[in-house]
Amino acid sequence: MKKTNSQLNTFFKTYGGYVILAGIIALVVLFKFYHLSSLPPGLHPDEAANGMDIFRILQNHDLRIVYSTNGPREALFFYIQAGFVAVLGNTILALRVAPAIFGILAVIFVYLYTKDWFGRRTALLAAFLLAVNPWVNTVSRDGFRASMVPFMIAIVAFLGGRAYKSGKARYFALAAFFFGLGFYTYTAFALFSLVVVSGLIYIAIWRRDWIKQNAKNLLIAFAVFIITLMPLVVTVVRHPSESVFRASSTSFLNKDLNHGKPIQTFLEGTTKTLLQYNYQGDENSRHNLPGQPLLNTFVGIMLILGLLVAFSRIGRVKYAAVIAMFFVMFLPAILTAEGLPHALRSIGTVASVFTLSAIGIDYLLTRWYRTFPVNGPARSFGVVTISLLLALTAIIGWRQYFVAWAQDPQTYVAYNESAVALGDYLASHASATNYVIAGGYETLPTAYLTNKKATYVLLDTKGLQDLPLANGSMQFLLLAGDSVKAKIDILQAKFPNGQLTPHFSSFNDKLLFYSFQVNS
Repeated sequence: MKKTNSQLNTFFKTYGGYVILAGIIALVVLFKFYHLSSLPPGLHPDEAANGMDIFRILQNHDLRIVYSTNGPREALFFYIQAGFVAVLGNTILALRVAPAIFGILAVIFVYLYTKDWFGRRTALLAAFLLAVNPWVNTVSRDGFRASMVPFMIAIVAFLGGRAYKSGKARYFALAAFFFGLGFYTYTAFALFSLVVVSGLIYIAIWRRDWIKQNAKNLLIAFAVFIITLMPLVVTVVRHPSESVFRASSTSFLNKDLNHGKPIQTFLEGTTKTLLQYNYQGDENSRHNLPGQPLLNTFVGIMLILGLLVAFSRIGRVKYAAVIAMFFVMFLPAILTAEGLPHALRSIGTVASVFTLSAIGIDYLLTRWYRTFPVNGPARSFGVVTISLLLALTAIIGWRQYFVAWAQDPQTYVAYNESAVALGDYLASHASATNYVIAGGYETLPTAYLTNKKATYVLLDTKGLQDLPLANGSMQFLLLAGDSVKAKIDILQAKFPNGQLTPHFSSFNDKLLFYSFQVNS
């Protein structure tokens, strides 16, 4: 028995960290892929717009660096999604496999960079907290390109840390490549350059010998970065207005948003963004369970403690770097004045938020051990308490997303249940001639889901009024809304023998759309 216990102790000392990491990866796979085809329950028009650009890639071979069909959007994510659309077809799931995979990779690389910087225990804690967080789960289960940002920042942090420690050229080159590649993911990533530049300045001031020793490697990294970034630079130079329009339209400097009070608007946005982690979160169901803090109480307190610990050790490069990562990636949210607090624009803080929270937990455990250096029961009590709080964190994360958020009627509204239901109906109940009476943007999910499965003519109210009378079978589809009655009146006046049928949600019996069948 003693021999068996000794063998188990040896095994866990040698491989325990890997076993725990494997469990965390299995957990994050569950969080990312469980019911992925049905949660989120629908398809937002912005996601569907990605799908329409993917058709341009796959069907028209229209290859671009930036697509401006739904505002300027960097295209790297679309090319990755396109591979899954090619295999799975124009389904909702096809758009969401890529972000789920990037969510898993983010956990892995947050573990790797945190382990290199702060040790294995802190890394395992950071990876676990990230794996079960409902805010991150929400963003990484829908088809938005912002889901790539945590992974990109974490891999740059990992490779940059390896470059700093090892002085090997390959790490410099790889860090520079992924840093350049990050600019092709989501506009907010560009601000991460402030972290890189400030880091180099910090090292130049306090570690001058390191700069001299690695001058050649730094030149290699700079060359790789420039080569990687050049196609995007050329695109921006050729089409500058398209490339910056979205950022300028949401800025706190925009007079339409700040009402002549830019400083006050900036300060209010900063306050809301700071409080989103522990007090009042994003109200948008596409980013968060409306109003809920982005972190639960335990993790939120540990974030504050982690920040205090990091500031107390700011003279060390790794602590200065993680503080810079956190506050710089705040900027994409606080420099805007729309929809704050904005969890999606804050997604760049993910790679540092959970590392800082883990630093807080690790500090708490370390202080506890030092307080009770030989008291076994007291030491065990501290570990058990933290373990229970971590288990509760996982349970809360699961229930907030898969129960509370999944059953919130606002979630179905946010993901355009109506347009998705209309698309499914069209694909299985196509008539000889189909007309959809709606605006173009709101029917993007319909357009994506029916591509090469059903055809229809999109009409607005005036187009419906001007539509000439004709013989034959026709079907009109109208999304439910404030103006739908007026459209129905026009149809019934034109086609008095038409048959009007309402269609309801299987979730809560809400009216989604009408079909109006004409047979003559």
